[in-house]
Amino acid sequence: MYITGPLTFDMLQEYRWCNDTNEKVEHVVEWLPLVHKYFTMDDSRKALLVIYCESSGIEAAVGKNTNGTKDVGLWQFNDDTWSWLKNKLNITSKRTNAKISTAVASWLVYNDGWHHWNSSKHCWGR
Repeated sequence: MYITGPLTFDMLQEYRWCNDTNEKVEHVVEWLPLVHKYFTMDDSRKALLVIYCESSGIEAAVGKNTNGTKDVGLWQFNDDTWSWLKNKLNITSKRTNAKISTAVASWLVYNDGWHHWNSSKHCWGR
């Protein structure tokens, strides 16, 4: 694509956003083979962005919430959400298991959408 007219503010913002997301994806690219296993090609980039924005790609990341609950693992599953999913999907693994948590994340996305990670959408969404 060639720009034939003047560079607009919107074009500059899009360029900055694209560069920013490329850096985020590169930071967590080690998770790409796992993400490809559970997400479509169209959704893989967004999945990597969510991983970056939620845990910076740290498999054992733990976030503490003001209500006393914790968000754990690559996808930062909340205590309450993980408890519900464990019962619903018969999960016996911990949230820090990247393979299991990625499989569960894809199940959530394809059955209920990306909204489970809306708290970090400012970082991954567009």
